[in-house]
Amino acid sequence: MRSVVGFLSQRGLRGDPLLTQDFQRRRLRGCRNLYKKDLLGHFGCVNAIEFSNNGGQWLVSGGDDRRVLLWHMEEAIHSRVKPIQLKGEHHSNIFCLAFNSGNTKVFSGGNDEQVLLHDVESGETLDVFAHEDAVYGLSVSPVNDNVFASSSDDGRVLIWDIRESSQGEPFCLANYPSAFHSVMFNPVEPRLLATANSKEGVGLWDIRKPQRLAGQSYMCVLEYKVHYDQ
Repeated sequence: MRSVVGFLSQRGLRGDPLLTQDFQRRRLRGCRNLYKKDLLGHFGCVNAIEFSNNGGQWLVSGGDDRRVLLWHMEEAIHSRVKPIQLKGEHHSNIFCLAFNSGNTKVFSGGNDEQVLLHDVESGETLDVFAHEDAVYGLSVSPVNDNVFASSSDDGRVLIWDIRESSQGEPFCLANYPSAFHSVMFNPVEPRLLATANSKEGVGLWDIRKPQRLAGQSYMCVLEYKVHYDQ
């Protein structure tokens, strides 16, 4: 059977680009053979999903049921195999997930103010890292699987090294009065870290040469503030 998506991508409609977009929308809306499969395994809202690196062989998911589930994509698509439940559970909702670059570990963060480090092969919890409020964002360094960043409702962005004791003090890159909802390492320039703050907007940080401001935070390389209409 020919793929409708492939057909549309190969068939070029010359002329008005709006006409092309409208044609594609109408074809997709009326199509009955696009592939979809529900992955059944969670008992509540699913808040976070993440594909594994280098091909997306695995999908990890987490949600309000506090569980982290690991799906093998080929098996999930072609059979009714159940996902692998990692053994560590959060005490509240899960909000964010991340694979390390080697896909050997999964990080999960949530409303219980914790980041759990899971081993993919054994399913065991390897370590727990604590914030002072809900954890909304996670990102693992693309060049060092031992380093990850977390962002939280406590207004902090922390950089951790899993080789160090989780009871020690992580590097605090930012400490704002408003929540950080997301954090992400640049995959090409891993010295650069992007953050999303509920009041200050998007910030770009150079973690190689942070410059401390007067107070408890470091200085952004670049910042885009979001202004809301009254």
